[in-house]
Amino acid sequence: MAATVRPYDNFRVALTQPRDFFGRSSLISAVQRSPFQVRILLGGRRLGKSSALNVLRSSLLDTGKGESSRAFPVLFNLQQEQPKSLEHLRYLLIARLQEAMRQHQETAVSGWRKSYRRLLRQIPGGQIEIGLPKLGLKLNLTNPDHERHLIHEDFRQDLLKLLKQIQKQNFEGICFFLDGAEFIVSQDWANDAWSYLRSLKDSDIALKPFLGFLLSGYRDLKDYQQRVGSPLLNIAEVEWLGVLTQSETRALIAQRSNDEQIYLTDEQIDWVIKWAGGHPYLTQQILNTLFDEQFRDKPRSPESLMRYLIRQHDRDFSSWWQEKQRSYAFDKTEQAVYLALVKQRKGTAETLVPQTSLSFGEIADALEILAGTGVILKVDDEQYEIGARVFETWVCHQSS
Repeated sequence: MAATVRPYDNFRVALTQPRDFFGRSSLISAVQRSPFQVRILLGGRRLGKSSALNVLRSSLLDTGKGESSRAFPVLFNLQQEQPKSLEHLRYLLIARLQEAMRQHQETAVSGWRKSYRRLLRQIPGGQIEIGLPKLGLKLNLTNPDHERHLIHEDFRQDLLKLLKQIQKQNFEGICFFLDGAEFIVSQDWANDAWSYLRSLKDSDIALKPFLGFLLSGYRDLKDYQQRVGSPLLNIAEVEWLGVLTQSETRALIAQRSNDEQIYLTDEQIDWVIKWAGGHPYLTQQILNTLFDEQFRDKPRSPESLMRYLIRQHDRDFSSWWQEKQRSYAFDKTEQAVYLALVKQRKGTAETLVPQTSLSFGEIADALEILAGTGVILKVDDEQYEIGARVFETWVCHQSS
């Protein structure tokens, strides 16, 4: 049994506190500098997309106090909210923005959210006044338990009113963080949604300088852009969320060791870096195992410990390698490229062509996906190498 109670469900769910978050400094700096752009953050399962959005939200709320160049962040989980139409999405964006403003400005008002939602459930629609100190707003909302829709004009007017209040609180504008954006691409109204959001950035003079969007997703979001050419995604800056560097991983290990008052040898730290390959989730889980080993009367041998880790992560690795749902699993092309890289250890799309029956373009696309899942490392613009050895060992067991 571990000596401390570990947060985030034993580091299996998204981080919320900046102190527990490592790496991604270039992403955070870029969003802080230019929050009113359209950005797409791509990355595989458990690579830290939701954690990054949580930390970005905190950084925008906490940096530059006394200045007027900050964006007010609104974190919106599309997989959880699951809007049913563009009109429903508009309603939810306004509702979550208003809720975020209340949480930021009125944390001392206990029980307000409960009474506010109870009030909304009991009105058929129309205009309501929110009488909070320094925040007198009138919003056009339809019944949240019935239609939960907003037409464009009501959405726009509500957004302009909320923007005006945000600016009085020393924020310049608003940035929506749309986590799990692959949910929308599976809907028949997807391109209507992207076209609508782009129109806010392209042609709405009153809104576009003060409105930003950051969408997170993975393969479905990437494939949708390539297949359809989404209007919103066409103007977006796309960034893949890779693994942690060695220095970032060492900093993470040092903090975890200090928190649990269990210190690893240099050999053990190198072992974690090698077998996790900089993957943040695997790093956290291997550390959990090593720390727990300190409390065992008969600690496992390195070979036994590795077998234990492979069994422990069998479900995770299966979801990457052979899950029927393609979104987060590797297809036959990506599997072939990964196995070729296992043999070669390090290579480029060009050097891997002779190892497979695939074209240069197919290999390059597969390497991008593999690196975006965190199982291989992108060394530079062209070269890749094998990353997490624990995943490699699992794959080799499946192939033997």
